Amino acid sequence: MLEAHRVSSFRPRWEVREDGAPLLVLEKKGWRSGVEYTLDGTSYEVRSTWTGTRYTLVSGETEIAHAERIGRKHWSVTTPESEFHFRRRSVWKSDQEWVAGPDSSAALGSIRRTGTWRGDAEAQLPGMPAPLAVFVLAVVLLMWEQAAAAAATGAAAT
Repeated sequence: MLEAHRVSSFRPRWEVREDGAPLLVLEKKGWRSGVEYTLDGTSYEVRSTWTGTRYTLVSGETEIAHAERIGRKHWSVTTPESEFHFRRRSVWKSDQEWVAGPDSSAALGSIRRTGTWRGDAEAQLPGMPAPLAVFVLAVVLLMWEQAAAAAATGAAAT
């Protein structure tokens, strides 16, 4: 199980633990929606499109995976070897489920909020390779961050 704890309320930065032990820090760099981290001595970067609907996991210049349709009820992560499908658990909650297929109701794992105000989360993605599990967790955290920013902008405009 991965747990992400927001380190600061002012900066998008999360400490990620695996089964309670420190694993890495997800740190947002620059103005774009994305993070950088190092796992087992390898540097990774999560990049997004300007709309925030597609994220890419890269190491150096090599694309490892990409996530599409972020923010929709159903979205997916694609690697050269396979595809992973996710869905929002309900209309009223932003929790996500990893499902067996695009039309499947069988949940294989989940990503859920554990703290409303700080943006903490817990990911249970059994059997998913660690770099990919961290990528999925990062994408969901960034999606929630983007949704909160949009909601704040909308509230300020009224």
